[in-house]
Amino acid sequence: MPLHCPHCGTEVSDDARYCLRCGRERPQPQYAPPVPLEAMETATAGPAPAPPAHHIPAPVPQPPPPAAPRRRGPAFVWTATLAAAVVIGGGATAGVLVLSDDGTDTPPSRSLDDKPVVAGSDSPRASTPPAPSTPAPAAPPQENPPASEAPPVTESPQRRETPEVPEAPSGFRTVTDPAGFSLAVPDVWSRTDETSGQITYAGSTGMEHLLIGVVPSPPYASSYDNFLTIERKARVNQRDFRRLRLERNTFQGRPGAIWEYTFTDKQTGETLHAIDQGYIAPNGTDYSIYIKSRDRDWQHSREIFDAALSTWTLG
Repeated sequence: MPLHCPHCGTEVSDDARYCLRCGRERPQPQYAPPVPLEAMETATAGPAPAPPAHHIPAPVPQPPPPAAPRRRGPAFVWTATLAAAVVIGGGATAGVLVLSDDGTDTPPSRSLDDKPVVAGSDSPRASTPPAPSTPAPAAPPQENPPASEAPPVTESPQRRETPEVPEAPSGFRTVTDPAGFSLAVPDVWSRTDETSGQITYAGSTGMEHLLIGVVPSPPYASSYDNFLTIERKARVNQRDFRRLRLERNTFQGRPGAIWEYTFTDKQTGETLHAIDQGYIAPNGTDYSIYIKSRDRDWQHSREIFDAALSTWTLG
């Protein structure tokens, strides 16, 4: 049973360490030693972090209230009044009147902020009626009222022009992919897989297939540099690898590169033929259109590849 790359789905040999298409290394089983119990206890032990101290501002000192005037106690007032009453002959009635009028020892009332306030008198005062309010004179009507201001003119947003999608050739249909591109594929082909930015369109047999690579913000400067890196790994892992061409070109008005090569399938012994067109779009994403098939079926595969390139559209 043929093996496939777990990243892009490309068929690879059983002893290949790197994928010929995406250049990624095939996963190898790794052994993770168990963590000793003492190390786990040491890692989890430790004093709990102290909660952060909250800064409490020092209270602002308030000035002390002014000392209330010293007043004589009610006993002294009562004694002096009673003595005067006996001398005058008024009896105890004057003492009662003086005590009731000014015999209380109530301190002056204070406001909420602890500042002394003026105490009100108990004796009634003549209330002064408020002056009647004079209504403000009405503004005289304007002979020539100003014309109403016209509302500001807002510019209508410009319509975004939808790029015109080229017509698919006979026997093909145009598909619009959720990844934001359109291209023509054979009528019987459909979208079969998407793995790690690799989108596959293929028929029922899967012998021939288009692989669309989508790499946002690539770590390499150009598609040409990316193809060089993948080719170095392919020469080590693929049998009878032979480059047909690797050159810079212009695609969709942008700098790109095209890479074409052949190699021998280790399982079937057949010669396989592949071609890849890559470029970095204005949005900074690296796109590549790739097809691979048996060399004896290459003429038909090249027609599919050319139809995909001629109808490629971003939008």
